[in-house]
Amino acid sequence: MKNLVIAAGLFLMASLTQAQNVTVDTDKKLNTDFSKYKTYTWASQVDNKLDPGFYFLNDLELKERIRSAVSSELAGRGYKFTRQSPDLLINFRIFEKAITINGYTGYGTTYFGTNEVHQPEDATTYAVKAGSIILNMIDRKTGQSVWRGIASGITNGNGFDRDHNKIKQAINLIFEKYTFRADTY
Repeated sequence: MKNLVIAAGLFLMASLTQAQNVTVDTDKKLNTDFSKYKTYTWASQVDNKLDPGFYFLNDLELKERIRSAVSSELAGRGYKFTRQSPDLLINFRIFEKAITINGYTGYGTTYFGTNEVHQPEDATTYAVKAGSIILNMIDRKTGQSVWRGIASGITNGNGFDRDHNKIKQAINLIFEKYTFRADTY
């Protein structure tokens, strides 16, 4: 019995240590009325079988695990999946290695839109840690990113940790910071 208690304690400590290794950061577009969002679909790169980027992890099974975990979190908040005129486009990228991304400060009125306009002083770089998932929610009508969650530290020593439970945990940690629901309005 004593050995069972010790083993259970060690398992719990290992689980807590793993959870503490994943860090989450979120950002949202100010003055966004999240009550208008009820439905979602996947951005084309998430829906496609192959991810065309060289900097992103291209693992179809992993992509499906993340898509499944995100779908579960959204459904639990009352969002409905639809391909017909959805309110939100959901996009994510997986980074196995650390990388620096060039981007711009602020969201602006056409962030992620076809008429994206920025000034040179808006340019910045973002450091993305190894073992990261970046999840974006984009207002389909405006093309603006309205919410972003980043989970970092999803590694197992050999690269990105593809363990199903670790993926679900990371996505859950991201959505713990997403305080909006589609079914309460």
